[in-house]
Amino acid sequence: MQTTWILVAGMAGARVFVYAPGKEDSWFLAHSFDHPSGRLRDQEMVSDRRGRSFHRGDRISHAGGRSGDPVRQEELVFAKRLACFLERARRRLAYARLFIVSSPQFTGILKRKMDPRTLKTVTGFLHQDLSSRSERETLDAMSSRIFPAPPLSGRDGSR
Repeated sequence: MQTTWILVAGMAGARVFVYAPGKEDSWFLAHSFDHPSGRLRDQEMVSDRRGRSFHRGDRISHAGGRSGDPVRQEELVFAKRLACFLERARRRLAYARLFIVSSPQFTGILKRKMDPRTLKTVTGFLHQDLSSRSERETLDAMSSRIFPAPPLSGRDGSR
């Protein structure tokens, strides 16, 4: 039986669910990642004033400016953290298949940060941000879209 991991990721955090077919309770939460700085806006990440730097031996000071978009930088940092986690788990044979649920933008960033062997384990994507939903809502949304629903028992369609 091949274990499938489902990574549900967003900028504020991520969760890894394990799907093991054949068991009665086949979904369970295995890992959770919190990324509080992913909730911050651009204005909250940087100060209003530019800094100054003085180099030893220089008689000139240099104005410090922004080195890029801080929100984008946080996305890159968090995607790299998740990619490293997934690579280590793949090497330990913790999963055989990986399914990614996240916004299209974050999925693209994560794919660029993943190593090629880990990327080969990805069997599909669901481009929807479910990271802020409750565990029950997330499982309901994923089970209806990722894996087929279990067959109904009884003739009248009741379970």
